[in-house]
Amino acid sequence: MKDVGPSSAQPRTVGMQPPRRAFPTQLAILVVAVILVVLLLRACIGGENKYEKTAHQLTQAVQNNDFAAVAKLENSQTAATMGRGRLGRAADQLAPLGKIKKVHENTPPGDGPRVHEFDVSFDNGSVHEKILFDPDDKVFKFQYDAPVTKK
Repeated sequence: MKDVGPSSAQPRTVGMQPPRRAFPTQLAILVVAVILVVLLLRACIGGENKYEKTAHQLTQAVQNNDFAAVAKLENSQTAATMGRGRLGRAADQLAPLGKIKKVHENTPPGDGPRVHEFDVSFDNGSVHEKILFDPDDKVFKFQYDAPVTKK
């Protein structure tokens, strides 16, 4: 016959602490969650990527009619063929737009691997730019559409 009476084992209490090995796992999950939140916030808040930074610097240098600053961003062949007259004409068109507010890359999938397109917003308008970079990420070709001014 089997003994069906109370067991000699200790009764379990509600709210027992988890085994100690669960703490490192919980800590690891928490650390991973914090890292993911930080990366997500950084992506949402964002900043300019390296091509947007170059476009920003180039546009600012053109607005300022700064031949030396433009030459630093261009590859040696392009810098050698860039004339001060061409830079001056570009400065005359971009300078009235005012301070650069934002540079946003919007390169379509059909563009080549080193071609990047940008929408640049200014205080007084906007412009669409297209930049071809060389393998060293120096500007090889720069062109922009006619600026759109705010009315």
